[in-house]
Amino acid sequence: MYLPVSPSRRPHIFLAVLLGIAFILFLHNIHQPRPSFFPNPFHSPTVGSSDVSHSTGLEVEDYRVRDRVVRMRGYCEREDGFEKEYGRTNLRLTRAYEGSHHRFRRLLHKVLRGEPLIISVIGGSITKGHHIEKDEIWFHRFREWFDDYVGEDVQITEVNGAAPATGSDYYSFCFPLHIPENSDLVLVELAVNDEGILEHVENMENLLRGLLDMPHKPAVMLVEAMAFSGGGMGGGGGRMHLPVAQYYDVPVLNQRHPLANHFARYPQLVRPYFTEDWWGNPDTRHVNARGHRDLGMLVASFVKDVACQMLSEEDFSVPAPEVDEEISLLSAITNIYAIDEGQTVEDAQAQDEHLVRQQTSWPDQTKSWRKGATAEQPIGELMPGLWTTPVEYGMMPRMRILNGWNPDPNFIVPPFHPICLSTRAREPRFNLTPSANDGWDYWIHPEHLDKPYLVGRVPGATVTFELETNVGLVKMYSLKSKTFGLGTIECWVDEERDRSAKVIGWWDNGDINIGRFDTIRDDLRPGRHTVTCEVLEETSDPGGGHDFRMISLMSV
Repeated sequence: MYLPVSPSRRPHIFLAVLLGIAFILFLHNIHQPRPSFFPNPFHSPTVGSSDVSHSTGLEVEDYRVRDRVVRMRGYCEREDGFEKEYGRTNLRLTRAYEGSHHRFRRLLHKVLRGEPLIISVIGGSITKGHHIEKDEIWFHRFREWFDDYVGEDVQITEVNGAAPATGSDYYSFCFPLHIPENSDLVLVELAVNDEGILEHVENMENLLRGLLDMPHKPAVMLVEAMAFSGGGMGGGGGRMHLPVAQYYDVPVLNQRHPLANHFARYPQLVRPYFTEDWWGNPDTRHVNARGHRDLGMLVASFVKDVACQMLSEEDFSVPAPEVDEEISLLSAITNIYAIDEGQTVEDAQAQDEHLVRQQTSWPDQTKSWRKGATAEQPIGELMPGLWTTPVEYGMMPRMRILNGWNPDPNFIVPPFHPICLSTRAREPRFNLTPSANDGWDYWIHPEHLDKPYLVGRVPGATVTFELETNVGLVKMYSLKSKTFGLGTIECWVDEERDRSAKVIGWWDNGDINIGRFDTIRDDLRPGRHTVTCEVLEETSDPGGGHDFRMISLMSV
């Protein structure tokens, strides 16, 4: 039966109904299970909802992680602005090698945990910002995007360690002078400055070994800017860098690939994309602000795609800060494969069950397996999977790329920790300071204030340095040019002038003016030594020039 309600009572009933609904929603929300983004892959330490009840304040961090995940997933769900601007095919063309993404995923884990980051770059005059403003440099444009992508609550420090007229030979020894050792991301732009010669395979390998082994085990990417100089249509040093990067699982992004042939068909596009030289002609070695922006956005597109793929995975998790748990786990797994003479059948079965649980989420071809038992060997040998396991990604190879095969797992190339004294040092401890000097001067080109040198100008001028070596190798980095009137010096170690090396500043290499390596000695005993150099009367310069511009002295 329907009972009419008087008009005077209706507002009170309506208000009571609203309050009742609100109370029910409140009870529903406080009893809802809180979402956790912290599953426990590989049984490594994680920060999750189970930890929240044991630590006051951590719950706030948990929700901050959740909010960052939601924010980044929302970015992924929107229209892909990079794809709209460049096209997915062009983006794929720029990705010369993507690699496992492992170290970039670790970088993004740090972002999601809200850890402060240091992102660094090393490169030549392009990355230094030749003929463009500082805020137009591709690395800065990438950092601006990254700031917006990760949100205001993640502190990001940007370090531009570029130096003009330098290549991978210089940076392989001197990168600690230019970027912090606790960098979390290092972008490397050296393909235009390096020539397509074999020695840059070794130089890039030394550089990557040094960068990948820094304390924070940073994500590293090689970036090649668009250019039409120093190597022809196929590019310069990038041809030497690519196989090294692939061997070390370092992504390579190449701006040239979707553009070079296109520009060859439409040469009128050169001016809108490159800076101009002093005579108003296109400088095809240095892209302009438009080219810089594109290069920065290509890096951003890669990072965004890695993040979106990671966030879309069903078993996605944000692990706790790494304490080398992957290396520890790999070491434990490796030890399992050592033959144990005293192992029983029951031990083997327990071991197999443990590995099955541990490797549940691994691809089939990466899982451990056991050979069949025989009369002589009642317990079949435990074997690792044939393909790389998830815990090995991002790790340093134990052999160099040009080494021959060595089946001894105890043979491991030692870490590469070079010493570099340079005119470009940012800290006094790295300064190229002579212990004795007669006729050499510290000089900066008036039109290029970022190119300091130690210069000897007259025959007979001598300079001496003291340095330490562990392996016994000493090299010099100096300017090479066809047009600057550069001369020749002779350098020797300690008092052994009979074993001296000549370093020639002049070269017949077109209009390329850039620093290059020369070896002074490679057979020294470990310890402290003196290196002395003298400007010679003889010179290869057709004009009889004697100037010599020294940049760095390095040892390992």
